[in-house]
Amino acid sequence: MTHISLFVPALNEEIGLQRTCAVMRSAVDEGVVTSAYVLDGGSTDGSAAVAASCGVDVLHVPSLQPSLGPVLGKGDSLYRGIHAVDADWYVFLDADLGNVSLDHVRALVAPIATASSTGAQFVKGGFVRVDEHGVPREVPGGRVTEQVGRPLLRLVDPALAELSQPLSGQVAIAAGLAQSLQFVTGYGIEIAMLIDVYRAVSMTGIVEADMGLVNNRWKPDGDLDGVMQEVTAGAAMRGVMDACAEPFALPVLVNRG
Repeated sequence: MTHISLFVPALNEEIGLQRTCAVMRSAVDEGVVTSAYVLDGGSTDGSAAVAASCGVDVLHVPSLQPSLGPVLGKGDSLYRGIHAVDADWYVFLDADLGNVSLDHVRALVAPIATASSTGAQFVKGGFVRVDEHGVPREVPGGRVTEQVGRPLLRLVDPALAELSQPLSGQVAIAAGLAQSLQFVTGYGIEIAMLIDVYRAVSMTGIVEADMGLVNNRWKPDGDLDGVMQEVTAGAAMRGVMDACAEPFALPVLVNRG
């Protein structure tokens, strides 16, 4: 039996986790995944209590490998999580998907069943971004993806830039591959992981899963400047640099592993 562990990294996400944790519990109860954990990066709200009320286990990330120091965002939480929980595959799901459902988890898990014959080691969730009313958003891939992510990924391989949602945090990854990688901290995690996976297993090891419609949290443009900078920094840490970027002006991120 393939052990699949579902991880949802969270920091002060008690509202979003109410729906997400219910889906996590259902995923375990219906055998879609074997285990499920909220990776709590040190929340000061009721995130842990929400998870517990749904019967979902919580890993207090600051207590995992405390010698690493403070938890440095999502990538750090995922790194500590995969080294704390034994599994054959890990599924990563964001905490704040407004319409998250068991079908979304099923879509990410489905390619695992045939991975031994297809050679898949990494599943990237593809989807149509919609607002809270189910209406497709004006920028299909998201502003960070279109302005920063795709141009940088084209420098690696145009096929990576053609993925529906290359910076999506909804993925499944084989444990051996995950544990061989370094995890970039902050918002650089998605682009750096995709580049690392591509270099390890090429496009033949990457599968895109159709998750349908996904409502993820909208941010005003002013809140995205820092995200774009960290995505650019994550790519730069993998030797991928836009000619217009100023390396000394980029945020300093950390490799875990």
